[in-house]
Amino acid sequence: MKLHFYGTKGYVEESSASHSGHSAFTVEAEGFRLLCDFGENRRGLLAKIRPDAIFVSHAHPDHAWGLEEGSTAPVYASAVTHELTAKMPIEKRVVLEPGRGVRAGPFRLTAMPVVHSVRCPGIGMRLEVANRTLVYSGDLVSFENPDEALTGTEVYVGDGSTLTGSLVRRHTGGALLGHTTVRAQLGWLARKGIGRAVFSHFGKEAIGMGEEALREALSKLASERAPSCAVTAARDGLTLDF
Repeated sequence: MKLHFYGTKGYVEESSASHSGHSAFTVEAEGFRLLCDFGENRRGLLAKIRPDAIFVSHAHPDHAWGLEEGSTAPVYASAVTHELTAKMPIEKRVVLEPGRGVRAGPFRLTAMPVVHSVRCPGIGMRLEVANRTLVYSGDLVSFENPDEALTGTEVYVGDGSTLTGSLVRRHTGGALLGHTTVRAQLGWLARKGIGRAVFSHFGKEAIGMGEEALREALSKLASERAPSCAVTAARDGLTLDF
């Protein structure tokens, strides 16, 4: 598998040379390229990326609104995300149902519901190819079924919105909203024995501290919470081979 990051920041004003684009990365295997999310300010890059298929975790601007330019590649998303993006000129829509795998080229994609937003409910993605498994969290407070989502995972691509300060709050209706910490996610990975993690979708704190300090902060958190997990901070333009 090869991962390439075209955007690694969330919906924040802060920006840097390493984090200027909203969430977007590709996973490539066997000559097939899957684009995972495509945030608002990445609009115009589809001709360069040339994805064979697109996965959208949820309909927030920094994850889906790049598709306002339209797509001829099939878009895989939940029913509610397709409803929320119905005005976008997407030629082929594939509905992902929780826990039910579908094929996209060599990949088997399975939607994993997450707690994140009431208005734009999210899903993570479990991707399997050639007996290898990658999980992309998207934005999340938690997985609704963490055992199903994470068991047997080799590579985890997680929500880097906040390193240690919780951004979780409660909706007036009682539901939890927002983003859990990188520290909490590393705890999940340690319990499941996951040996490789990449964090993206960075917020104000991470972007503001600069790349060297961010790498050091992630390394320190990993040593405390998941010492057997190799952790990478994604940046715009980064390519990783697994």
